[in-house]
Amino acid sequence: MTTTLSVSAHSGCPARSPGAIAHHGAGDSRAAYAHLRQEHPVYYDPDLGLWVISRHHDIDEVLRDRNGAFTPAHSYDPVQPTDPEAARIYTAVHDVPVAASTDPPVHTRYRAALTAVWPTSTGQLAPWHTTVEKRALEAALSLAARPGHTGELTADYARPLTARIMSEIIGIDQADEQCVIDGSSAMADLLWSFQPPNEQQRCSQAVVDLWNLCTTLVAQRRDRPRDDLTTAWITYRDEQGVPLTDAEIASTLMEVLTTNAETLALLITTALQHLLAGDGYQRLTTHPGEAPAAVEETLRQDPPLIGWLRTTTRPLTLADTHLPQGARLLLLMHSAAHDEAHAVGAPKAFDHRRTDTPPTLNFGAGIHYCPGAQYTRLVAQHALTALTRVLPGLALTTAAPGPRPVNLILRRTVQLHVHW
Repeated sequence: MTTTLSVSAHSGCPARSPGAIAHHGAGDSRAAYAHLRQEHPVYYDPDLGLWVISRHHDIDEVLRDRNGAFTPAHSYDPVQPTDPEAARIYTAVHDVPVAASTDPPVHTRYRAALTAVWPTSTGQLAPWHTTVEKRALEAALSLAARPGHTGELTADYARPLTARIMSEIIGIDQADEQCVIDGSSAMADLLWSFQPPNEQQRCSQAVVDLWNLCTTLVAQRRDRPRDDLTTAWITYRDEQGVPLTDAEIASTLMEVLTTNAETLALLITTALQHLLAGDGYQRLTTHPGEAPAAVEETLRQDPPLIGWLRTTTRPLTLADTHLPQGARLLLLMHSAAHDEAHAVGAPKAFDHRRTDTPPTLNFGAGIHYCPGAQYTRLVAQHALTALTRVLPGLALTTAAPGPRPVNLILRRTVQLHVHW
C-alpha cells in the first residue's frame, strides 16, 4: 500500500510543529529561521525523519567535514515516501553515483575529471564569455519578439537560456533541450518535494529520459567525436592514464545538466523578481556593471539552494546536541545566509549596492565546493544585462506573484509574468 507524507503548514515554532520546516521555501521564513538559530539550532523533525541545522557556523562545519563525520551518500535519496511504481521506474538511475553524492576515493576521481574539463576559474571561463553573452542576447531578443509584449520569465527566458548554453557546451542537440529542462525540474520534485503517486511516476520517467539522453550521447560521441565537453570527458585520462567509463561520463553529464538547468534558472528568475520589484532593474539598464553585485545579493537574500542533505557516519555532538550514527541532516542554507553572525546592515532589504555582503555557502564548502560556481555567476550576470539591454521597460504584471511550491532543498520558482 502506498503511503504519502502529509506535510501541511503550521504556525508557531517549527521545532515544535512536525513537518512545518518543509514549507521554509514556500514563503518568507526569515523570522522562523531567526527563532531556530536562537532557540533550536539543531532539532529532530519526526514527520520528515530529519535533523534540522540552522546556524551558519554549524552548517559550515558539516559541509567542510574535516574528520569524515558526514557523508553526502544519501543526498539524492527522496525525502518523501516513494510510490512503488515510481520507484520501479527510477531504479535505472537511483544508484548512479555523482560527485555531489560520493565520498573519497570515488569523489576524488569524479572531481578530478570534472575540474580537468570544466572551467572552474575566471581565467578558464574567459573563452566562454562570447558564447554565453551571445546566447543571453538571443534569449532576450526571443522574449522581446513574443506577441502581445507579455511573457513569463521562467518558461520563456531563464530555463530556455540555461538549457541552450549548457546543451551547446555539452553537445546536446537543440531538439533535446526540453528533455533537459523537464528532467532537471522533475528530479527536484521527485527527490525533495512531496508529490502524489501519479506525479512521482511522471517525474521518475522524466529523470530516466534524461539519463537515457546522456547515455546515448556518450555512445554517439565515441563514434563521432566533436568539439564539446562530452568528447573531452571521453578523451580524459587520470594521472594513471585510466579513462572514465561510459557510465561515469553519463553520470557526470547528468549532474552538470540537472544542477545548471534548474538551479541556475532559479537564480536568474529570482534575481529578476527582486530587481523588478524595486528600482534595481531600471538601475541596471544604465549601470550594467552592477549585475555581478545583483547576483551576489540574490544569493544572500533569496538563494535558489535553500537546503542540502548530509548523513552522519558516527555518533557525534553538534551545537551541544547528540546526533546518532546514520542521522540524516537538513542543512538550512537559506537560514545560514541570514545568520546574525554576518552583521549585515538592513538584512531584510534587497540592496545590490550594499558593501557588507557576507560569504555564501550556496555553492557548498570543502571538497564538495561546487566547481560550477563561477560559471553560474557568469551566466546569471549575462542573463541580467542582456535583458536590461533589450527590454529596458520590462515590468512585473502582478506585484505579488503566487506562493512557491513546497520543496525542502530548492526555493522553487513562481510564474513571473511580465510586460513591456
